[in-house]
Amino acid sequence: MGLDDEIRERFKDRADKLAEDVSNLFGQVADKTAPRLFAFMRDHKPIISTKALTVVALAEDVKEVLGDPQRFTAGLYGPKMQAVTGPFILGVDDTPLYHHDHAAMDRAVRREDMQPLGDAMLGYARELVSEAGESIDVVSELADPALIRSIDAYFGTPGPDAQTQARWARDIFWELFINVNNLAETRERALQDAALWRTHLDGLIDVRKAAIGAGEDVPDDVLTRLLRLQDDGEPKFFDIAIRHNILGNIVGWIPTVSNSLARAVNVLLEREDELRGAQAAARDGDRALVGQYVWEALRFSPQNFALLRLCPQDAVIAAGTDRETTVKAGSTIFAGTLSAMHDERAIADPEDFRIDRPWSDYMLFGHGLHTCYGQQIVRHQLPALMTALLEGRPITRARGDDGDLKFEGPFPSGLTVRFDG
Repeated sequence: MGLDDEIRERFKDRADKLAEDVSNLFGQVADKTAPRLFAFMRDHKPIISTKALTVVALAEDVKEVLGDPQRFTAGLYGPKMQAVTGPFILGVDDTPLYHHDHAAMDRAVRREDMQPLGDAMLGYARELVSEAGESIDVVSELADPALIRSIDAYFGTPGPDAQTQARWARDIFWELFINVNNLAETRERALQDAALWRTHLDGLIDVRKAAIGAGEDVPDDVLTRLLRLQDDGEPKFFDIAIRHNILGNIVGWIPTVSNSLARAVNVLLEREDELRGAQAAARDGDRALVGQYVWEALRFSPQNFALLRLCPQDAVIAAGTDRETTVKAGSTIFAGTLSAMHDERAIADPEDFRIDRPWSDYMLFGHGLHTCYGQQIVRHQLPALMTALLEGRPITRARGDDGDLKFEGPFPSGLTVRFDG
């Protein structure tokens, strides 16, 4: 028996416990535990599989799972989305509905909008930083208000107020993507919020539709564009589909960007040299380079460390390798995106902080068919937010508890930095 076989045999009886541990970690703040657990898996047991749960740690296998929507579906998300937001592309598999809705959204959320969205975000964030005085909370006083303003202007669907819309988005995101243990309290809160939000959006759609019908001047925002699709060729988009997709996009937008900014700032605060480099890039106005610092920081602390897939029929992962594993029908798969971004088989110097990595090294927005629809928006807006924060005075972590990255459930709720000098 070779050394590798001996190690695998030694840890074979721990596979069930390891799978249970990962299941319990998902949906919790596990920044310190998950990397160690995945490192153990990569070295000793890259795939663990029980009847109900399979965990995948290597980049090659994670990409296989996320890149094959026929064998490994988004079926775990779909029913929750149906109940909360209605059908939305992140929960719809490779079907005519997916391609119809994706094509319609592509006509409304345009590539040429991305740079202006980043520019506008930089302006919003600069205003907030200039008003902040000697310190700022990067969640409640920077990311959240800047995001709400951006969404209101670009989508044309403001919430009843900024705080309510942010709370709705987080509650629903929690249920859709993080509530793996299906806690009743989390589900009920999301259902209540979604019912209020759907009614609110219906009202906004009705008002805008009436204004368009009356020939009034209306903003050229996403809502207007989607409504005009109803009378302007294919693919047509009915009111309810417009509501589903706007709601789904905002649910993904606010928690993802706010969470990511807080985590990236927290990582940079722990790395003096990298923080100085990011501040130099911001002062030079080099948002692309600021972005490289952001993506690399998030590789160490991503806003999620795994994605869920459902295996509807028996399927083989890593066929022809020494880790070949048959996944049983009905099994849930944890595709460890955090682990994939630290896999030395696929990533050069995975434990080093490097700003010269190709975008293909990152799996921050998923992979394959269900790569985050809004990733292009995020890739412009996150560097803009970070640039506004770093381009002026040096920042340091606030004293005491205020300087800690705090969480409310799975989401960062606060991180205060001081401006020095």
